[in-house]
Amino acid sequence: MTPELWWLSGIMALGGFAGLLDATIINVAIGPLAKVFDSDLATVQWVVTGYLLAITAAIPMSGWATARFGAKQTVVFSQVVFLVASLLSGLAWSASSLIVFRVIQGIGGGLAVPVGQALLAQAAGPKRLGRLMSVVTVPALFAPLIGPSLGGVLIDHLGWRWIFFVNVPFCVVTIALVRAKVKNVVAPSAGARLDLTGLVLLLPGLALLVHGLSEAGSAGGFGSGGVIGGLAAGAVLLLAFGARALRSRTEGLLDLRLFRVPDFRSGTLAGLLMSMAMYGVLIPLPLYYQVVRGTSVLDSALLLLPQSLGYLLAIVLVNALTARLGVRTLTVIGIVLALAGTLPYALVDAHPNQLLLGTTLVVRGFGLGASMMPTMTIAFASVPKETAPSATSAFNVFQRVGASLGTAVLTVVLQQRLTGELPAHAHLLGQVEPGGTVARGLAPSFGAPFWWAMLFTALALFPAFFLPGRLPAAAGSGAPGVPPARESGSATPADRPPPVVP
Repeated sequence: MTPELWWLSGIMALGGFAGLLDATIINVAIGPLAKVFDSDLATVQWVVTGYLLAITAAIPMSGWATARFGAKQTVVFSQVVFLVASLLSGLAWSASSLIVFRVIQGIGGGLAVPVGQALLAQAAGPKRLGRLMSVVTVPALFAPLIGPSLGGVLIDHLGWRWIFFVNVPFCVVTIALVRAKVKNVVAPSAGARLDLTGLVLLLPGLALLVHGLSEAGSAGGFGSGGVIGGLAAGAVLLLAFGARALRSRTEGLLDLRLFRVPDFRSGTLAGLLMSMAMYGVLIPLPLYYQVVRGTSVLDSALLLLPQSLGYLLAIVLVNALTARLGVRTLTVIGIVLALAGTLPYALVDAHPNQLLLGTTLVVRGFGLGASMMPTMTIAFASVPKETAPSATSAFNVFQRVGASLGTAVLTVVLQQRLTGELPAHAHLLGQVEPGGTVARGLAPSFGAPFWWAMLFTALALFPAFFLPGRLPAAAGSGAPGVPPARESGSATPADRPPPVVP
């Protein structure tokens, strides 16, 4: 292995770390941000959801940007965008301004990892890629462990703005190293095309759908015209996108024809539902500790650590468990464990057994890792090798869509329950005294989103039962209904994305 390749893998690992760290820090900050900006949860959740939707947009655009401008130039651009947006987010003066800056930040963060994988794949070649990818995935394993705790330290001691300013040194060092050490392996091509029509249909459709859900939380239900109009418009745009993508004979923004492969369809749908369950509780969970239990932001972050430890343990053991139990059995067991680990939080009260909650979070994290990693593996193993870039892009996009929808839905559920319980003198959660009598009375409301998380988890059992018992042999190029991916297509060229960040 040449020193240049080790340099490249280390630089790409560092380049992706800031985005992964930012994705885990923000979850413990929703309560403080709602209080600072005097906003309800349905509004502040867009700080998370807008970021996720921007990443969703950037993933299928990354392949086009790499082919058109070059991987090195796109990596530098992504880091500059993330750097500037991080500074602007730290300087935000309102919830609306922060949401806008977070969307910009998500575009930079969404490009960084897939384009970095593309550059690594081009430089290493298929025989050396697996070893180098293990270096790139290290940040995805450790970011969930240190992100929330770091966020707690920064918020408690320096203020919320520093959860964004902390990204600056990572971005500056990455930009300098990329410019000094990285070269384009594949020359940019002016002939690369971006599916603008697909982009115009997909992104507004997702945004309108999520906006309709968040408006339902603010309006207290789904009866208003704005809510119904947003949901309907989003659904129409998404249906139009799907119909166009399935009819198209050329590769568009997303190759939905991959869903004609049963194992890819089952793995991706199971992954989407598990993403909804996993990401959806990342706002209610720390809020429960901060509001009902009256803990500091740092303490609430430390109380989330068992889930990340369980998830990390599952990732370490997943290959051995898959070989021993098979894909379908391990996935089903993981889903059942995730259900068992979520139930105590659905039944939570103001005076829980903290040992029980911590133990079940380990179980939940292990179940999430043990179910989500096999679905990812089977989705990629079930399609022809030449379509792996398209499969990677489609799977990641659906995973981010699931995260966005899960965050919006479960925040709406929590907001609606709290609306009926908050007293007249404190109509916003940020106005409630943490750990006080009113806050303790809100404990049952925090159980509602976890029941919904259990519903999404249970629904994942249906596609999981259709997964194969074992990994299939390498798919040939003649899989039905799945044409080869073009080199200038919209997907990322890496065969394996980093593990999902819980």
